[in-house]
Amino acid sequence: MNTPKVFLIAFLLWAGSAAACQKPLSAEAEEQQLSAELDRWMAPYRDEKKAEFVDWMAAGEDNPEAALAHPVTRHMQVFIEKNKDRYLRLRLAGLEALPPAPEAFPGYEVLDLQVLDKYFQQDSVSVREIIDLTSVLTAARTFGPGGTLSSVNLIHIAVSDYLTQEKGMRWQDYVQLYGLGWLCFADRIKDTQWSVVIVNRAFVMKYSWDYATNGIELLQVLVYTGGKQQPGWLAGRLPKASTPQQELLNKIDEFKWMLYDDFYPDFDDREIEERQQQFLAENRGAYTALRNAVLGRYPPIQRERWAEFMQEDLGLTEKMQSNLGLFDSFGDQILPESISINELKYSQVLTTAAYVMTSDNLGYNWAADWLLGREVYARRLDGNLWEVQLFMGDVACGYQWNTATDELHELTVRRKEKQ
Repeated sequence: MNTPKVFLIAFLLWAGSAAACQKPLSAEAEEQQLSAELDRWMAPYRDEKKAEFVDWMAAGEDNPEAALAHPVTRHMQVFIEKNKDRYLRLRLAGLEALPPAPEAFPGYEVLDLQVLDKYFQQDSVSVREIIDLTSVLTAARTFGPGGTLSSVNLIHIAVSDYLTQEKGMRWQDYVQLYGLGWLCFADRIKDTQWSVVIVNRAFVMKYSWDYATNGIELLQVLVYTGGKQQPGWLAGRLPKASTPQQELLNKIDEFKWMLYDDFYPDFDDREIEERQQQFLAENRGAYTALRNAVLGRYPPIQRERWAEFMQEDLGLTEKMQSNLGLFDSFGDQILPESISINELKYSQVLTTAAYVMTSDNLGYNWAADWLLGREVYARRLDGNLWEVQLFMGDVACGYQWNTATDELHELTVRRKEKQ
C-alpha cells in the first residue's frame, strides 16, 4: 500500500477542514510555539539525516512494523514524551471547546465496517491497521481533535466508492456534499478517553480517542442515503468562541454547512459564488487581520537562498495557477471565492503549492513538508501586501499577496539550475 499517498489525501482534506475543531486562543498560541519547536526538533532530517528519513518513508510504504520501530518514529516519540504535559493540555483544551454530539443523525444509515474494509483494502491492509499506523506516525502533529482527521479521514475514498457504487449517488453530488465542511463534537467517556463525532453532509465518523496516547478506535461510520435534511439541522452547534478570530472561523463553518439548505440537491455554482462574495465582503476586515497575523509569524524572506533558484518551471507554475483557479494571464490575478473563503491560517495557497511542487514525488518531499515542518518565509511590503516564499528541496515557490483584496502578483515556481 502506498502509505505516503494515503497520508497526502488525508492531510489535504484535513487542512481544509480542521477549523471545525478549533481551540481557545491561549491554546492556539501554545500550539504555535510547540509546533515551531517540533520543526526545529525534526530539522536534521532535512539535511544531514535526509537518507534516514527517506528510509523511514520507504518502511512506511512497504513494512508498517518497521516504520513503527524506525529511529525517525522514535525521535518523534521522544519529543512527545519531553512535552507530554503540553500535548495533554492542548488536546484537552480542544476537546473541551467542542459541543456535545447530537443524539440522532436523520438521513444517515450505519455502514458495516466489514463492508467498508471491502472498499478500503489495498494490499490486504484494513481500515483498522492503517488507522493504527497513522495514529502513531502522525501523533507529534496531533495537537488537538482536529489532528485526528489525518488518521480517520482515510476512509473518505472508501466511503465515496461505496456511495457511488452501491447506493447510486452521483459522484458530483458526493463532491458537493463533502465540500460543505465538517462539524465536530466531543463527549468525555472516562479519564483521557473521549468520544469524538465528526459530521459531514456525506458521512459521519464516530470514534473514541485517548488524547494521552493518540490511540483511535473507529466505532461507527454512517453514510448519507436519505432525502433532504430538515432546514437548520445542527445550526449553531459550533465550538466555543472567545475571540473575533474564533468567531470568524465559526462563521465560515456555519456558512458552508448551511449552503445545503438553500442549494441541495440542485447546486448552482454561480449562485454559490455570489453568496461567497457577499460573505467575504461582510467579513473582509476579520479575514485581513487574521491573515496578516499569520504571515507576521513567519521568519523573514531568504533573498540569497531564493537567488539559487534561477530556473522557472513553467509547467509547475501553470499547474499551480490551474489548481488555484487562476486561468488568465501570468499577470496580477485574484483568488477565486472558493479558495479565498478558506484562505486563513490553514494556508490554502501554500498547501496547493506544496502539492504541486511534489507532484512528481509524493513521498519524501511532501512528508518532509508536513512532518518536518514547512519552510515558509514572509515579509510585509506595504500595508496588506506581503511577499511569501516556500522552499521544498530543489524547488521553491514565491509570490506576492494582498491579504485584503486577494490579488496575487509574480506567482512563480522555480528550480535550482542543474550543475
